[in-house]
Amino acid sequence: MRKFLVSCVAVFAFFLSDVHVVRAEDSGLPPELQGLGLYDDLLPIGAGNSSSAKKRTRQQTVIPFIRSSLPRATSEAALYNITHPEQVFCYHVTRKPKDFTGYTLNNFAITDYCGELDMGATSTTYEALFTQSPNIITATAACAIEPKVMLRFVRGVDYTDVLLSSPCPSFTVFYAGRYTAFNIKQAVIDDIISQFDKVTETFNSPALLKKTVANGVADTDKEAEEYEKKQKENMPIMNWKTEPVSVEESSSADEQTESSAVQPKAKKGWGNIKLRM
Repeated sequence: MRKFLVSCVAVFAFFLSDVHVVRAEDSGLPPELQGLGLYDDLLPIGAGNSSSAKKRTRQQTVIPFIRSSLPRATSEAALYNITHPEQVFCYHVTRKPKDFTGYTLNNFAITDYCGELDMGATSTTYEALFTQSPNIITATAACAIEPKVMLRFVRGVDYTDVLLSSPCPSFTVFYAGRYTAFNIKQAVIDDIISQFDKVTETFNSPALLKKTVANGVADTDKEAEEYEKKQKENMPIMNWKTEPVSVEESSSADEQTESSAVQPKAKKGWGNIKLRM
């Protein structure tokens, strides 16, 4: 799959003038903005202090409004996939028609594939959506999302999906079965989507082609070296790892092991489940 390259020249118009967003008091919404099946309750969230939208400082970290709006239990994991992705894939999506049996993503129908984002495209998209306070509109909007593009931020076997919507200008973060939508300036979201619309490829199921794997394996020495390098650069913090034990603790543990060998206990727990590899 070829890399999706996005030019960094004349990147997104971050600080364009405010655009009109359909408000709750507006009437006569066009048909394309009314209802969305499973996600008919998915409206860009409102409330919050709009004073942050007046700041013109460029931030590289996720703005507090977005971080605090995501479900507390999963927000850190969801955002970590976005801020530290190992791959980012792009899919064009639309509402799932009735009796649709084709390929779906978060219950949206996949129409085609729009490539894998390179580092530049990933960084630019991330900054436009998640780090620019002036781009976010905190006022409540009455329009329902209109799915256009789904971005999958992958890290290991975990992932966070981000749906881009237009003409209802919003993006939605999907993670662990939960989702949160945000209003964004029309010009910004349209500019992002237009970049992804430049690449359209037929979507082919990677599972049918046996291109999905449960665990990565280096095929060459060069791949192994590259993996080891990247692994050291992105070494995760694993709090469940056992802390180093002292010599005294180690000998005490050995004595307990010898005494327990006299009266063996039944093996229980996840660690003793036999798996066929």
